[in-house]
Amino acid sequence: MKANDLFEGAKRLFVEGKFRESAGAFTKAAAAGYDQKISYLSRGAAYLKLKEADNAIDDFSTAITLDERSPRAHYYRGMAYAQKKDYGRAVEDFSKALELKPDDGASMFARGASYLEMGKIEEAGEDIRNATNYLTAGVQGYADTIGDRTHLDKVLAILEGEKRQENFNINESEFETIKAMLEEAVAEKAAA
Repeated sequence: MKANDLFEGAKRLFVEGKFRESAGAFTKAAAAGYDQKISYLSRGAAYLKLKEADNAIDDFSTAITLDERSPRAHYYRGMAYAQKKDYGRAVEDFSKALELKPDDGASMFARGASYLEMGKIEEAGEDIRNATNYLTAGVQGYADTIGDRTHLDKVLAILEGEKRQENFNINESEFETIKAMLEEAVAEKAAA
C-alpha cells in the first residue's frame, strides 16, 4: 500500500474516533515515506485524544525538530502540556505559536486559559479578549468573502440559541466583569 493511501486511511480512523488504531496507521504511513512532520503531528493529535500527553509531546517535539517554524506543532504541544497541567510550558509553546502566527486566535485563547490556571488573571483576560476579537474578525471575513448574510445569520442564530446579536466586541465594563469572574474562579480553585 502506498504512503498516501496509508495516511488517508489513518485520517479516516481518526475522524471515526478510532484514535488508537489511527496512531498505529499514522506510524505505518510515516514508515512508508509519508511526510514525516505531518505524520508526527497527526499521530500526536491521536495521542492527545487518547490523553497520552507524554507520547503526544514526543511526537509534537519531533515535528518541531523537523520544522521549528510550525505554529501548529507548537500549539498542539502546548495543548499536550496543558493536558498534563504543566501550564508554564504550555504558555511557552502557545507564545511561540503566536510569535510565528500572531493572528492565531486558538493559540491566544489557549494561552489565556493556561494563564488562568496559573492565576495570572490580567494576562488571561487580555488573551481571551484578543482571541474573541480575532474570532469576530474571522466571522466578518467569512461574511465579506461569501457575501451571504442569510447563511451567516443562520449560523450565528444556532450559536446564539436563535437570538442574533449584532455586536460581539467586549467593552471595558464587560472585560472587568469577566476578570472578576476569573479571579473568583481562581480563588475558589485555590481554596479547594
